[in-house]
Amino acid sequence: MVTVATEADGIQIQDITARAGVFSQEEIECVGELWEEYRDLGAEQCGYHFIVDRDGSQVLGFACYGRRDLTDGVFDLFWIAVDPSARRGGVGRGLLTASEDAVRKMGGRMLIAETSGTAHYEFTRKFYLNMGYAAEASIKDFYSMGDDLAIFVKRL
Repeated sequence: MVTVATEADGIQIQDITARAGVFSQEEIECVGELWEEYRDLGAEQCGYHFIVDRDGSQVLGFACYGRRDLTDGVFDLFWIAVDPSARRGGVGRGLLTASEDAVRKMGGRMLIAETSGTAHYEFTRKFYLNMGYAAEASIKDFYSMGDDLAIFVKRL
C-alpha cells in the first residue's frame, strides 16, 4: 500500500537506495540528505514529499517529488526506487501513479523525471515511456562524458 513516509521508514529508504544497483555513493548520500530535511522540517517546509509502498512494516519502494522552483504548477520527481526483491511487481508503477495523483492535488500540471542516458538506465527510460511520459529533451555529456541527461515529462 502506498502511503506518506514516516520517520520509521528512513532506514529502509536509504537501504533500498544503496541496494538498487544503479546509484553512485554521492546519489545515495543525496537521498539521505533529502530524507533528513523531510524528517526534520516536514514536507511543506523543505519541499520534498516522500511516499513509500509498504507491505506490513517492509518498505518495498519509495518516491520523492516536489515543486520545481520558479515555475507555475511544475513538479520534479527527484527519486524513485524499488527494492530489488520487489521489482516487476507493480511497485514502481504504483509509486509513480501515486506521485502524479498527489501532484495533481497540489495544483501541479506537469511532472518532470530526469535520468541518465547510459545503457544502465535503459529500463528506467522505458519505464517512463510506458507510463505515458514524453522524452522531452536530452543534454549530451551532462553528468559526465558519455552520460547524457534524459528528460521525461508528463502533462497532468
